Amino acid sequence: MIDPVGREVTYLRFSLTDRCNLKCRYCTLPSDPKEALTAQDVETILSAAAGIGFKKVRFTGGEPTLRKDLPEIIERCVAIPGIEEICLTTNGLLLDKLAAPLRKVGLTHLNLSCDTLDADRFSDITAGGSLARWRRGFEACLAAGFPSVKVNAVLMGGFNEDEGPAFAEFARDYGVEVRFIEYMPTESARKDWWRVPVDEFERDLVKAFELQSRKASRHGGPARIYSFPDGDGRLGFIQAMSNPFCERCNRLRVTSDGKIRSCLLTGGEVDLLTSIRAGATTEQLQTLIRMAAAQKPVVYELHAEQDLDMRSVGG
Repeated sequence: MIDPVGREVTYLRFSLTDRCNLKCRYCTLPSDPKEALTAQDVETILSAAAGIGFKKVRFTGGEPTLRKDLPEIIERCVAIPGIEEICLTTNGLLLDKLAAPLRKVGLTHLNLSCDTLDADRFSDITAGGSLARWRRGFEACLAAGFPSVKVNAVLMGGFNEDEGPAFAEFARDYGVEVRFIEYMPTESARKDWWRVPVDEFERDLVKAFELQSRKASRHGGPARIYSFPDGDGRLGFIQAMSNPFCERCNRLRVTSDGKIRSCLLTGGEVDLLTSIRAGATTEQLQTLIRMAAAQKPVVYELHAEQDLDMRSVGG
């Protein structure tokens, strides 16, 4: 499916819940958590999307592992013709129990959020979360044999900008990809943090570890990727604020209350769930998905210097 400015749209980010078991300092929880979609609804939407060229889905939240039916959702979606890659983004705290069952039903790609490798800092940023528990979940993922495990770290000046070398060593030691993500100012953000100059941060790590640039994946993506000359790990750098990647954006977003958004912030949204409840056919759902793609902006407004309430967009 091609949007109005010629971008091929093949990637669906799917929020399964607004609930979360952490209270990270740069994120806010909704006052009325939404979890309206059943496992059947998710399958119905993704099947319709696959029929018009969507190849990749990423399940997010909130915290998607809070869904008791997550293994069922994954199993249903693995069986959909045309879907080539199913991914999950999670804070990892429940993966010590869930990693093996999720791998068994066919999940292949995991992204674990972790903004610091210091236990005290981890407790601070998550408002009481346990780094030891996160590590148990991470190690369970390695033991379960996932083909792809990535760690996402949001760079925050005044908090973790000194941990680049520690994360690089972590990536090399475990043979995983660590991705550094530029901090986005939000309504709830701590104002004593600041955006780290990612270019400078990147240059320092490339020089210190003699990193080698890698080509982007076949599905594309916003990260600049590097590998180590003496290990299997990789580092990635994402600059959504200072260097937007709109010209190669290939995604739409489904919210946990069943709406499909054309962009993280800019653009519009289309209500899928109401149509599903009214008995919409696959073709009618595909028309709605195309309507959302038609509303994709040429450039989003995230890099503007305004505050952002993550409750309204799902992250």
